[in-house]
Amino acid sequence: MSVGTGGGSWDSMLATIHSDPFMAVDVRVRLAAGGDPIPCRMAWMTGDAAIPLMQTGTGSTTRIGEIRVAVLPSVDEGDLVDLLDANGGVDETLRVDMAARPEADRLLWRLWLVPAPDEEA
Repeated sequence: MSVGTGGGSWDSMLATIHSDPFMAVDVRVRLAAGGDPIPCRMAWMTGDAAIPLMQTGTGSTTRIGEIRVAVLPSVDEGDLVDLLDANGGVDETLRVDMAARPEADRLLWRLWLVPAPDEEA
C-alpha cells in the first residue's frame, strides 16, 4: 500500500479497520449543539482507565475511543456517544469529556469518554 501525505491511503486503511466487527463498534454521536444523530463506527484505543483527579486519589472511569474525521467532522466536550447493541438499540451512553486530534493532519478523533449522567442518556 502506498502511503502519501494526502491521507487517501491512510483513510482507506482506517475505513477498513473501522468496518471490522472485531476492531470497532457501532455508535451514534449526538452533538450538544443539536442536529440529527450521526451514525459512526468507533475503535477502542484502550480499555477502561482510571484517570486521577488533581492528585486527590479519586478518579473517574474513562474509556478512549477513536472515530474517523471523514465520518464525524467535528466533536466537542459534552457531546454524547450512544453505544449500540446488535439490534441498533442504545446499550450505553457516554459523554465526551475531551476530544482531540493529536496532530493537525490526523484522520481520527480521539475521544475520552465517561458515563453520561442519567438525565443526559
